[in-house]
Amino acid sequence: MKLITLVTVAAVTTAVAGCSFFEKKATSGTVAATSTAAGSSATAVQTTGPGNLEVYVGSTAKPKATKGKSAKTIPLQVGDQTYQGVGPILTRADIKNVFVTKAGDRPALGLRVTPEGARKLNAEISGKSIKGKMVLASLNDSIFSTTIASPGAVDDGVLLMPMATLNNAKTAADIIRGKK
Repeated sequence: MKLITLVTVAAVTTAVAGCSFFEKKATSGTVAATSTAAGSSATAVQTTGPGNLEVYVGSTAKPKATKGKSAKTIPLQVGDQTYQGVGPILTRADIKNVFVTKAGDRPALGLRVTPEGARKLNAEISGKSIKGKMVLASLNDSIFSTTIASPGAVDDGVLLMPMATLNNAKTAADIIRGKK
């Protein structure tokens, strides 16, 4: 009886130690939850201020002036990167509602835009062939999210902006709704 107990305890200990070892090995290469997809970024939301939401389309390349029009842009700072933005393209008036969701396995802020807002954003994205266009979302004059500008950026009237965390997305949604 003592031998069976000893063997059972040794087997359970070995099994638990093996699970712990393989669990550490499997999770050592995982990506942090706050990282975002290539070509997009998300930072903490500026919680102080009136809750002004603005969406820009920008690029690291400065647009060239077209015939009869000057290329007036505004610099938009995101970390160490400066984008040359036109806009704002969308404001709070162009947003029907705001919700928290996930884009794939990453947290996102969903902005349901008006048909006019979707038209304005798609026109700016598909106009002027500038490489490296990005959609930049600003709250309280601070850029909190960027994503690659593609012609299908507004699917079914929804623009998804990547967020660092679900809590960050909830905070941003509450500020935009006027609850914070």
